[in-house]
Amino acid sequence: MAGSPGEPVGELPEIVRAGPAADTLRGMRFRLFLSLPLLVASLCGQQLGVIEFPNSGKKAAQEPFLRGVLLLHSFEYDDAAAAFQEAQRADPGFALAYWGEALTHYRPVWGRESPDKGRAALAKGKGAKPADAREGAYLKAARNLFGKGSRLERWRGYSEAMRSLSEAYPEDLEAASLYAVSLFDGTQDRDVRTYMRIASIAEPVFRRNPDHPGALHYLIHAFDDPIHAPLGLTYARRYAKVASAAPHAQHMPSHIFLALGMWDECIASNIDSWNSSEARVKRGGLDSDKRGYHALWWMQYAYLQKGRFKDARSNLAIIEEDARQSGSRHARNHHAYLRAHYLIETERWDADLAPVDDDGLEPRAWGANALAESLREIKAGNLAAARDWLARLQGKAAEHGDRTDSLPIAAKQVEGLLLLADSQADKAVEALREAAQLEERTAFGYGPPFPVKPAVELLAETLLLLDRPREAASAFEASLERTPRRARSLIGLHKAATATGASDRASRAKGELRGYAAGW
Repeated sequence: MAGSPGEPVGELPEIVRAGPAADTLRGMRFRLFLSLPLLVASLCGQQLGVIEFPNSGKKAAQEPFLRGVLLLHSFEYDDAAAAFQEAQRADPGFALAYWGEALTHYRPVWGRESPDKGRAALAKGKGAKPADAREGAYLKAARNLFGKGSRLERWRGYSEAMRSLSEAYPEDLEAASLYAVSLFDGTQDRDVRTYMRIASIAEPVFRRNPDHPGALHYLIHAFDDPIHAPLGLTYARRYAKVASAAPHAQHMPSHIFLALGMWDECIASNIDSWNSSEARVKRGGLDSDKRGYHALWWMQYAYLQKGRFKDARSNLAIIEEDARQSGSRHARNHHAYLRAHYLIETERWDADLAPVDDDGLEPRAWGANALAESLREIKAGNLAAARDWLARLQGKAAEHGDRTDSLPIAAKQVEGLLLLADSQADKAVEALREAAQLEERTAFGYGPPFPVKPAVELLAETLLLLDRPREAASAFEASLERTPRRARSLIGLHKAATATGASDRASRAKGELRGYAAGW
């Protein structure tokens, strides 16, 4: 097939056809460069990947339909929905165009859905009939997904339907890819068996089609923890090139880079994603909530690890202003994340920062702000204010779960520090050790840590403060296993090892930090 990722594109989009029924482009192998009107809109040369998806749509519906599927694989859900709607207008009788729009309201890795919108999309295509049993199976699976039952029942029923479809049509890489992503099922639990099963489905898709955006994307998610991340490097380095037109695809390699403490690569990946999202917002005249806050947050965390505090403060200033201007929950959630990380990593507790409006925040974001504010008050000696935060944290932890189980851990951390402030050192260590044990029992997440101050790192710092450097060194090493190359854990390990006379251990920690963080 002519062309490869990264090669310049000619004047027209490249479409390569293969297989029977060429009049309807069934069996199309599709390397998608954006359509000519969008090429004019300064997107020339950008790609979304390569897929094969035989279907019965009319020729005019092929480009938008396949573009929609490619965008779906890269979680560009809004743009995917618009593409599927374009396919519906080109061919109102094309059943899979309504199927595709429905699937944009199912977001398994994020644990989110809009079932009413999914049902409405399917209802629009009520009169459109699938051309064969395979297309019918796709539609039936989607109807089950948005049918009756609890979310988990529907999602797992959908996953089982996709398993059956992929087994019935083993040459259909889309069925296999969609089955793979359905196994994440939104529980947020990193069950290693399930994640490796996902990888075992997506990896053969990648072998058969190394430019498949879904295979690359889902393999990155399967491996984005510190233990398995080395297995994801190949996919991370390829995905952003294969799907350079998708802001989320630009961000995704940083799941692997961050898990390995590859801070320069993490920064570069998220700068690309942020710039891509900014271009999309400008191009479409979109509101500020469509900006790439997720990339801005991960970029800031990596800046902080490198000691690039000025750059981290610049990112925080962006979200401060957007949260002030829009007041949206989405912006305020990210304001909480970036502000908490800035305070905790810099320890500039008296920094003049805009306060977070925490009304109605998602529990995880609320907890990030609460922990940072608690630490700030304790450092300032305002113990009464810190106790108020602790009471609120304990209440929120009892009322609301969050997908990283960070609220009860954060509450126990604040409890421990308040005991330390009250000169109850043994009880303080006991509480902080309990927080660290709670953290250890939680599954690895991905991205910047939750709680925003790792519990085992806080325990280690407290042990060092209490002149227990051997215990502290062991705790810092445990922290680095969970959050590799984290600056504050390396700094602490250097101090603890120096105090115990373990010069080689201290030198290794200092050398690793100096190797990437000139700012410290």
